Amino acid sequence: MREQGSSSTRQSRRSPQSSAPHRHRSPPSRQGGSRHRRCSPSRSRSSSSARSATPRSHSPTPSTHSEQATGPPPTLASLLQHKRTNVLPTAVVRLQAGDSSFVLLALYDPCAAVSSISASLAAQLKLPALHVGEDRVCKATVASKVDADLRFDVLLKIVKGLQICTPVRPLGDSVRARFANLTLANDNFHRPSTISLVLGADAANHVVTEGFMPSQNGLPMAQSTIFGWMVSGSCSC
Repeated sequence: MREQGSSSTRQSRRSPQSSAPHRHRSPPSRQGGSRHRRCSPSRSRSSSSARSATPRSHSPTPSTHSEQATGPPPTLASLLQHKRTNVLPTAVVRLQAGDSSFVLLALYDPCAAVSSISASLAAQLKLPALHVGEDRVCKATVASKVDADLRFDVLLKIVKGLQICTPVRPLGDSVRARFANLTLANDNFHRPSTISLVLGADAANHVVTEGFMPSQNGLPMAQSTIFGWMVSGSCSC
């Protein structure tokens, strides 16, 4: 009886363990591994979205031909200068100040209210300057190289940075040959020159004389002056 009771007791003690199903922990299967990998795309999507939210610095790409051609539209002046070359009226003059005399290239501009000279040229020539209000001026006498008796006094306004280039590109010698029968005020009107002396409207009555040659066959026109014939206008030759 004791053995039976003891055996039944042992069985009753073992019964909870024997009655409960055994749970085996198997090593991670491929299915579990794939489940783990299925979670990783969500993290990668979140990281990729984070990376996409971060601005990226892109290296500049070379612009195409159409992008390079895009720009401000050309002006009328640039188009005219592209097809024609403009020549401004110039003359070689003799500028006298005190006991000094200088041979200079001057621009005749009747649209300028007063005659002027660049500050650098006035300093180089050592012209005495006077103060008239806020402006600085100097007195001088302009004479013709053709006839020394043709001269007039002028008050020149001293202007900083006065530099005018004409023409913008050289003209052919054939253009110069068209005016070979005239006594020109500037024999090299067809060559680019930088000018720092301007004779304005205040000198017009002293400069212009009777005589005018209109433009023909794409050539500039010519105006008679005390300095000789001034060539000016557009040239398409």
